Amino acid sequence: MGSVGRQPEVITFDYQFAPNAQKARNLLNVMKIPYTCCEQPFVLPRPSLTDIGVTYRRIPVNAIGKDLYCDNRPFLETVQKIWKDKAIPTSPADHAFESFGYRTFWTCLQLVPAGLISKEMAKDRSSLFSIFTRDDYGEIRQSALGELKQWLDIVEHDFLSHGKQWIAGDKCGAADIHAGWMLKWALQTLEIEKEAGFGENDFPRVHKWINGLPRHIPENDAPKIEAKAAHEKVLSADYAVDSIGVAANDPTGLKQDQPVVVETNDDARPSDHPQAGKLNGLSNREIVVQLDNGLRLHFPRIGYRVRAA
Repeated sequence: MGSVGRQPEVITFDYQFAPNAQKARNLLNVMKIPYTCCEQPFVLPRPSLTDIGVTYRRIPVNAIGKDLYCDNRPFLETVQKIWKDKAIPTSPADHAFESFGYRTFWTCLQLVPAGLISKEMAKDRSSLFSIFTRDDYGEIRQSALGELKQWLDIVEHDFLSHGKQWIAGDKCGAADIHAGWMLKWALQTLEIEKEAGFGENDFPRVHKWINGLPRHIPENDAPKIEAKAAHEKVLSADYAVDSIGVAANDPTGLKQDQPVVVETNDDARPSDHPQAGKLNGLSNREIVVQLDNGLRLHFPRIGYRVRAA
């Protein structure tokens, strides 16, 4: 890690309602890592990102120094490596819990109140999640609540059957961050916890578990930073991690510094918001592209496609 000793600054380009942003903030809060937020609008455009060359459209984009992380997978792992003195417990099962958490995402997405799905939001999210454009969207909430009950039951009676507050044991660990973010979002941000059958009396272990993390409410929000100041900080910062280079035997056959495009694999229309840059790094776990202004953007291999521009 290049500048570990200098404790690079963390800036989140996000908004607090976004569940993936909450997942990243959960880790930062547990590890007590200070960060500032360059708040983003709920729908496109997002000039504070496009002005520095970031055309990738999902939230969050998290900066650690001059390295920008466009997905939580590489971001969470990098935070743990840079701030080793504050690292939380890990286990070989963490990626299984990560998969569990991402599967709950698709359930909880169906619980967003139909009244919040304006025409503007439906159009904006149509390239990401086709669920919001379904004609019967307002009718699927009941079945989604049933799915949510099963996820909560799994946590209550399997993951937390040892009787401790955290899946990881005595302390919050990576398993808790991976497994709990969407359930916490559904219960607290969407306030499903107030509905019959979802309260503390119904799932006491689950509620004790997620209540161990700060609530994502305005009074607990991170300090804000304006776009101009955020740009100055990231563009003038040192790189937070060393370059990983490009693997010679990668299936893509791509080469170092080759112009490339990165696209998501699971968006409804993946090619709507490509990210262009020069290939800076390519390994079994990560894609790194460098922009003309020097910023490096990090993506995982899972869920993303990198191709020649």
